[in-house]
Amino acid sequence: MKLDNIEFELKFSGPSPAIAALPQSRFLRAMGPGAGRWERLASTYYDTADRALERRGLSLRLREEAGTLVQAVKRPNGVGAVARTEFESEIASETAFPAKTGDADIDKLIAEHNGALRPVARTTVDRWASVLGYGASKIEFAVDLGLAQSWNGNGPAIETPLAEAELELVDGDPRDIFELGRLLADNAPVRLSARTKLETALLLARDGLYGIGKEERLTVAPETTAADALQQTLGAIAARLANLQPAMLDTRKAEGVHQMRVALRRLQAVERIFRPYCDAPALRDLAGRGRLLRKILGPARDWDVFLGETLPEATRNEYAQEGMRRLKIRAEAARAEAWAQAVAAVADPAFTGFLIDLTEAATVAAWRKEAGKALGAPLSDFAPRALNRAYKRMRKTARKIDRSHPAGYHPLRIALKKLRYPVQMFRSIYAKEERKDFMAALAGLQEDFGAVNDAVIAETLANAAAAGEGKEAARGAGFISGYRAAQAAEATRKVDRDWPAFEAMTPFWRN
Repeated sequence: MKLDNIEFELKFSGPSPAIAALPQSRFLRAMGPGAGRWERLASTYYDTADRALERRGLSLRLREEAGTLVQAVKRPNGVGAVARTEFESEIASETAFPAKTGDADIDKLIAEHNGALRPVARTTVDRWASVLGYGASKIEFAVDLGLAQSWNGNGPAIETPLAEAELELVDGDPRDIFELGRLLADNAPVRLSARTKLETALLLARDGLYGIGKEERLTVAPETTAADALQQTLGAIAARLANLQPAMLDTRKAEGVHQMRVALRRLQAVERIFRPYCDAPALRDLAGRGRLLRKILGPARDWDVFLGETLPEATRNEYAQEGMRRLKIRAEAARAEAWAQAVAAVADPAFTGFLIDLTEAATVAAWRKEAGKALGAPLSDFAPRALNRAYKRMRKTARKIDRSHPAGYHPLRIALKKLRYPVQMFRSIYAKEERKDFMAALAGLQEDFGAVNDAVIAETLANAAAAGEGKEAARGAGFISGYRAAQAAEATRKVDRDWPAFEAMTPFWRN
């Protein structure tokens, strides 16, 4: 059943013509919906100049619909959550805005800033909506087509088209929304979206629609249960992946594919952290699918680094210019091919299905049934156990690595990454002064290991680009391999120099 004041909604975006065609599509006719209807909705969003409401996770909206004014205040339940707390009420006139919601904390916050509230964004859409019966639920299927506008305080509004399809639970089981979403993704060129209309509008005046932005840090309290922390983390990863799609698919930004691989690696790490306490097949399957996707995206990232960093560095002294030119031509072609494969994988309906499954794991969390008692413990008890487990494995790996050549350091690099993910995940329950030295040393070592790994990859790619291109290209590849090998050697010396001090540190969670 739908809970009071809780909105369960799954949102999809896509090309305007494709979204506009959905009401008359065979897919929707097969669902047997009731009579749908069109209406015009104009919504204005309010906040202070310093975004006081946004910083508290609130959105305040005044909408004109069917000749009435409707106020809505929404607050997400978790990072990137499908479920949102919503307080909606019809008001007589704009003079009654903002009206009380009935939630004491929200009403107090809005009252404190009432005099400073101003319009920050506006959306105007034509909406077609119909209620479907699906499974044991009633679900509203809505199509929104129109315009989002944002004001940054300087000049006219910045605008972008809006084309969305939304599934909202009217009554029943939230799992039915995800199942219907899978069917939609299989039958229409849509992709899962984690952004609200307000977030889309505000991006226009910030990083732009294709901006990468920083990954949102998960902040949890020590009393948060381990299961809740896992659920919130899965939601954050799902939202991050969904939000990176435009930068990667629409503009092919190098940072887009890089950050998507980071998010997928984080998913693997999180599943690994919790597996001893919750060996859920669904979570293991998600991690495995993420691993396969990351491997597909890997060549695009590697060639981006080669062309964006390695080759420019190698050409500064003008050595083997003709060879370097040949390497660049081949590398550009290889990168284009790698990007074609990466884009195809992310544009595939299977990727949208993967995101839907991940979002359901973060929202419905059926895996909780298979969780051990440890996941019911507060993070103050759970985190040290998980951190100790990763730390011991890292120390064991460190004793076994082959230090005779740079590639031998790779297992330790991976072990340090596996330690860094839980350290980052649980950082907010420890005071900054307690953790900063250990985390800084860990980050420094990872940077050194990264330089070693980059050198190994650069040599491989240089040789691949030079294959069949003659002596000049081989000279260029040889130069790249040589100077990168020197960088790797220097990085390994730094690792050997810094490692004893790091090894002697007492991990902050043991203090």
